[in-house]
Amino acid sequence: MKTVLIFGGSGFVGKHIIRRIAKNGYKIIIPYQKQANEAKLRLFGSTGQITPINFTSIQQAKIINLINKADVIINLKTLWDEKKTTFQKGILNFNIDLVKTIKKNKKNRQFIYFSGIGVDKKEDSERSKVINQCEQYIQKNLNNSVIIRPGVIIGGGDNFLKRLVPLFKTLYFIPIFGNGLSKFQPVYIDDISMAINIIVKFSPSYVHTQIFEFVGPNIFTYKEFYKYLFSCLNKTRMLVPIPFVVMKLVISILEKTPISPLNSEQLKLFEKDNIASNNFKNFGNLGINPQDLKEIIKNILKKNIIFPRI
Repeated sequence: MKTVLIFGGSGFVGKHIIRRIAKNGYKIIIPYQKQANEAKLRLFGSTGQITPINFTSIQQAKIINLINKADVIINLKTLWDEKKTTFQKGILNFNIDLVKTIKKNKKNRQFIYFSGIGVDKKEDSERSKVINQCEQYIQKNLNNSVIIRPGVIIGGGDNFLKRLVPLFKTLYFIPIFGNGLSKFQPVYIDDISMAINIIVKFSPSYVHTQIFEFVGPNIFTYKEFYKYLFSCLNKTRMLVPIPFVVMKLVISILEKTPISPLNSEQLKLFEKDNIASNNFKNFGNLGINPQDLKEIIKNILKKNIIFPRI
């Protein structure tokens, strides 16, 4: 029986992956630092199959021991702001320590790292720069590793729809950043979890790092996407373009408060295209045909599962 260690497994993406791979009977360990509902996490598997464990540092003896015993290690852990720690410490240093610990043991375990579409092209984003450095460090120091670059992940309970839909339901004038013509290529969470299940199940020993871009078949401009949501909600709304220079100023002030709808790093996602480069492997290499996001979004809104209990 494989042992799968998942950092960041208590979040939205992690929960979907855990539910999928637990069906294979793997022993799943979920180290977490922020508060997590251990009881609910355990319910995703059979009795004793899933073990959440609180930790403070990758250097703790109990975490090093778990890493040494694992067959597959997945890192979903990330940061979107620097309120509590820097991107350097919370993302880069964490991954460097994790990779070093993996290398100390000669066992050829598999490491899966979640990155993001276009992190190597976002020169103005400090977060993307740090994640790109993580990718480079992994490629240089580990052979049996997989880097996952997903687009914006959509599914019942995802943070993207969770922020947008309540605004669209209550406001008539909807702000849109810039001209709304930047493109993005969202992906369905079930397709992501299916892909990870295949990668974990077969655990091939790669001679060099493999990079996968996981995106759906639909490419939207933000204006098109907003209008599609309006139609699904059966709402008439007016889009109000707001220049990025204005939004950056507003967000720089709001993100210092608890009421900010997004932060500066998230705002940068709206500024440039966020679509696949088609230079790397994709769902097709795993025999997966990604699902149509339009129908999925329509069903999510129809069934009102923006806030599912998972």
